[in-house]
Amino acid sequence: MTDILDLKGWTVLGRTEEDGADVLEAEYPLPMPTACPKCGTLDCIYRHGTKATTYVDIPMRGKPAKLRAKVQRYRCTSCKETFLQPLGGILEGRRMTERCATYIKAHSLRDTFTRIAENVGCDDKTVRTLEAEYMAELEASHRPEMPDWLGIDETQIDGKMRCVLTDIGERRILDMLPDRDKATLAGWLHRFKDRHWVKGVAIDMWRPYRDVSHQMFPGRPVVIDKFHVVRMANYCMERVRIRLQKQRKAGERRLWLQSKAMLNMRYAKLAEKGRFNLDMWLANEPELAAAYGLKEAFYNIYDLPKAQAVAAFDAFPGTIPASLKADFKTLTTAMKNWRTEILAYFDHPITNAYTEALNGVAKTINRQGRGYTFEVLRARLLYGKGPLEPWRLATVYPANPTQLQLLKREQGNRCQSCGCELGRTKDDKANVVVLVRGNTRRQQLICGLCNVGFHTEALNHRKPPSTQKSG
Repeated sequence: MTDILDLKGWTVLGRTEEDGADVLEAEYPLPMPTACPKCGTLDCIYRHGTKATTYVDIPMRGKPAKLRAKVQRYRCTSCKETFLQPLGGILEGRRMTERCATYIKAHSLRDTFTRIAENVGCDDKTVRTLEAEYMAELEASHRPEMPDWLGIDETQIDGKMRCVLTDIGERRILDMLPDRDKATLAGWLHRFKDRHWVKGVAIDMWRPYRDVSHQMFPGRPVVIDKFHVVRMANYCMERVRIRLQKQRKAGERRLWLQSKAMLNMRYAKLAEKGRFNLDMWLANEPELAAAYGLKEAFYNIYDLPKAQAVAAFDAFPGTIPASLKADFKTLTTAMKNWRTEILAYFDHPITNAYTEALNGVAKTINRQGRGYTFEVLRARLLYGKGPLEPWRLATVYPANPTQLQLLKREQGNRCQSCGCELGRTKDDKANVVVLVRGNTRRQQLICGLCNVGFHTEALNHRKPPSTQKSG
């Protein structure tokens, strides 16, 4: 006969249904203990009645499941204390099976607390408590590492701007900070000793991000995300449309409002009918046509080679008619203040598109939970898709002189495993460790002593997959 409970050591005696939940009558037979677990006295135990107890189990057949058992009570004649018989598979301190607690933790980062509680048949406070314990476990093992390209952006959650940091190349979130203040971001980055790996930073036009990036990554390029720049061109054109719309009669304003989506699209992406309608519209509105032309011209800068793009970028403010200068002042001011960072895109064409998408995910999670705390929201973003893939060891080999000098300059002439200075003795030969994660490869130096018993746990704080050449 099939054991419907499938819980080691338990025997099912019967099954009933109460309030839409499956209730399994079961027992956990064990011989009588020989010693008191509280005072340790031998042969002083006697049975002291039974206690009917119900334990929450994982859902079965789409319904909550509960385990009901008569638990034997014992009493010690020596210390006069009473205790219950030990039960296998039951979570200590809770009326719940261990597998049910595991089930709740596994779902707590993907589903709402109330829905988990409804599926399991427990109180949502229990789900929150177990989720908090799970968050603490995950946080203790969370050790983000600096990526090749760092993305910094923010999203507004619960009326406050939260800073989001991502690995652009691997498309993984690194962390979410409670605010976007300069001190908060600098403090987070200062914890990392591997900042030399960062090749550049992608940000939006928020001055503290630029200041911290230059402070923490001197000499590395800071790139303004393309989306934030071209969006300003759309915004300026939209100001012209709104200004002209307000000058029209009430009946005409609706038509102007309907033209918004068409004007925001690139001319090349419009269908034939859309181009015809747009041409007809702009032919009767010369000022709006000029604003649309400026928007298209600014977009076209990003399609040019660097030399031509720089020339077109610098010439753009001079092409704005006097009547539109006030409307396009936001864009021209940003072009002046952020020129270096905007043009850095043509040398390093990276974007914060993944970070922007992640901001949308954060807002969706927050709406689903109807007001999660910042800690819960952060945990769901960081751990909802599982832990970050660890670096794996590809190979270990001696460093050649040219490579050695280059890596010494990058990594401060120190072993990246134990932190000691390289070349302390004649026999202390520097070795190169090649680590791989996804499509990214990294080279790190280790000293001769660490090479003898090298393992990736000391370097990456994770379990080692290998000790020498493995691929």
